[in-house]
Amino acid sequence: MPKPYREPPEEPIDIPRLDALREARRDSRFKLDVDVQIDSPSKGSVLGRTLDLSDHGISATLPLELPAGEVVQVNFKLRIGRVAVFATVRNRNALRHGFQFVEPNPALYLIRENCCLLERTDTPM
Repeated sequence: MPKPYREPPEEPIDIPRLDALREARRDSRFKLDVDVQIDSPSKGSVLGRTLDLSDHGISATLPLELPAGEVVQVNFKLRIGRVAVFATVRNRNALRHGFQFVEPNPALYLIRENCCLLERTDTPM
């Protein structure tokens, strides 16, 4: 039985796309391409490269996968000094990892001060 014809709505219905939802962030991201050392309870010390930084997290590529939810120590260098901060592995896509900083942490002040010195980026974490 054919479906009855319905008039299209006057205004298009806006259905948010998954990409748009991923881009909705609470923090601005800034490009940061430096070496990073991750100290993981399950994998030991892992060297990688950062991708971007925000007030609340950092993303990096690593040569292996870390388990989501694990708390690790993230060590990297900013223009204004070295940073060692605890973070939770929030997500991963293959070898790209997203880390959320554990608060409170004194190193977060250095990170926030440095963000204004970096170029803003729109890459997903």
